[in-house]
Amino acid sequence: MLMLQQRSLNILELIMGNHNITMKDLEVKTLLTRRQINYDLTRINDWLLQNKFKEIKKQGKEGFLFQNDTNEVLKALLKENVKYILNEDERLMAIYLYLYVSREEISLFHFTEMLDVSRGTINDDLKKLANQLEDYSLKLSYSRLRGYHIEGEESTIKYVALLLITKLIDDNRSHYIFHLIMEEQGLSLFNKLTSVCKTCFYKANIHFSDNDLLKVTYIATFILMRGRGIKEDFLQENNFVFEGHNEYAVAGEILDKLGMAHNEHIEFLTSLLLAFSIGDSYLNTSDYPMLKKIIEKIMIKLEVSYGIQLNSKEEVLEQVYAHFRPAYYRIIFQYPIVNPLKDKIKKQYNALFKLLKDILEPLNLPNNITVSDDEIAYLTIHFATLIDIDVTTVNSTKMIKAAIVCPNGTGISLLLYKELKNIFPKVYFLKPIPISKLDSLRDDIDIIFSTKLIKATQPILVVSPIMNNLEKATLIKNFYRKIGKTVVTENYYVEDLLKVIIKHAVVKRPSELKEELNNLILNYSYVDGIEGRQPMLSEIVTKDLIQLNVEAVDWKDAIKKSATSLVNHHKITEGYVKAMIDSAEESGPYIVITKHVALPHARPEDGANELAISITTLKKPVEFGNSENDPVKYVFCLSALDNITHLNALSELVGLLGDRAFYETLEKAKEPSEIINFIEKYEEEMSLS
Repeated sequence: MLMLQQRSLNILELIMGNHNITMKDLEVKTLLTRRQINYDLTRINDWLLQNKFKEIKKQGKEGFLFQNDTNEVLKALLKENVKYILNEDERLMAIYLYLYVSREEISLFHFTEMLDVSRGTINDDLKKLANQLEDYSLKLSYSRLRGYHIEGEESTIKYVALLLITKLIDDNRSHYIFHLIMEEQGLSLFNKLTSVCKTCFYKANIHFSDNDLLKVTYIATFILMRGRGIKEDFLQENNFVFEGHNEYAVAGEILDKLGMAHNEHIEFLTSLLLAFSIGDSYLNTSDYPMLKKIIEKIMIKLEVSYGIQLNSKEEVLEQVYAHFRPAYYRIIFQYPIVNPLKDKIKKQYNALFKLLKDILEPLNLPNNITVSDDEIAYLTIHFATLIDIDVTTVNSTKMIKAAIVCPNGTGISLLLYKELKNIFPKVYFLKPIPISKLDSLRDDIDIIFSTKLIKATQPILVVSPIMNNLEKATLIKNFYRKIGKTVVTENYYVEDLLKVIIKHAVVKRPSELKEELNNLILNYSYVDGIEGRQPMLSEIVTKDLIQLNVEAVDWKDAIKKSATSLVNHHKITEGYVKAMIDSAEESGPYIVITKHVALPHARPEDGANELAISITTLKKPVEFGNSENDPVKYVFCLSALDNITHLNALSELVGLLGDRAFYETLEKAKEPSEIINFIEKYEEEMSLS
């Protein structure tokens, strides 16, 4: 029986989920060379033919032709006699987790038997794993008495195990590897734990995303199989009172049903439920006031300090709380989190990511724990869905109805929902659902968008929650291939274009021409990058907007004089200046964003004409009413046109305000050009880093 490696499976899933995907698309999505892809395609076709399916055919520019029923191929892949070959990375993770749960002496034979590879391959893997573990101050050792084992702090050994479990689940590679490791004893515990957890969670109204439910059950299974270092970790590392939380009672009920002692496991299991369940603001848990206060601080900072308007405060609080509550406990209990979309988020939402990072750093979390970039990236997703341009809603009676299936958390699901509604504004999208709710889908759904390949009766398009322009254009083309020739989005450019063509040429079939023009413009609109551009700081700060050593009698006078250059150059109106002062009086000290720096601004509708920032240094500092950051020496007046276009420049400014050399330049500058030169040099250095 031919065995497929994970790389081949990934390519097969991409082709099944994106019919007529091109070689170029595969290269972009997999980061593989054409030669590597062709090698895997040969193996895939051999497997398909061996299982009595038709092979995948190349059609040149038309992409790959997949001629089989996707559900039937998925069934074949899920059969027990299909054995996946682990790649090197997966073997190293499997070896570590096997050592983590095993209580017997482990020899080379155990590894070769489990992984079905040679002794030489295992020896190489063990050397590589030993090198990797040095980064965590852990040692892979061997003795005749104990066999292979891991030495080091138990809390670190556990942390690495949890990191690998989380990574495998988020990469959709967990099922086969975990079941390979757990064998019969572990599988029995896992299945029983899964069943008991689902019953208890349903009864207690505790909810999880598909992936986070897997994390809870697999992490609990692995730690319970290891059987040590559970209670001690939490008693030593945290002065946390578990008893006051609803999850404590649920954890106790789960342990009762499993026949396990409370004193050994209840705090660990409670922490796990707190760290991965979805926060529900309507449950009014004992920790809600404390967490609400933190979220409100973030919201106020975004609005008042950085000019990002959050229209529906309750909706924002509810959505952010859903992610922030578990994130808070992951940080407190130091559960590792792997955000597979982190790099994409940092690239596509770089400015918002930097602003949130700046806001979260001084939150004073217990034990001086810092928030990881992975967590900040997830939080960025939530705010990105809340502050972006409004998406036009459509009536559900429209012809095409689509469902979104996503096993990830709320934030990723909502981001995908927003992206798809922007790309297909005339398609009616249901709110995202987890895979576990797939059976509840209504019958009139025409197409399903999913972040992973699934079995379903409707056509499926596999999508990424964050897409670049090429991926968006490819998705549009694949969408039209799935639904046929029907055009569901009319572009107003087409009407004007059609009029010009009819004026200068004879059009025999105008309706068909209109349809093709619609498809053409849709296919290329995202490649051309029509999405709004966010200018750099040097593009919106000019020498004319910089004033040095200005005298001000008080904070109101400081704002007025700093705004003078903006008014004189028609960036804002006089009404905007008044609105800035009114806003500062209302929100108090929040416009003083860091020591000695104020960032006054108002709403765009108050009189912002053009995106700009003025810079003013004061001859004598003035009090703005912020006991922590007064007196103010530098005033940056912001004229923002919306929630989006100023974010890049603002994140740059935040970076500059963390650079002592920038303050020295502001203080010593004799000419505005010196400040402009510093900003441009900073931008150049950032582009190279």
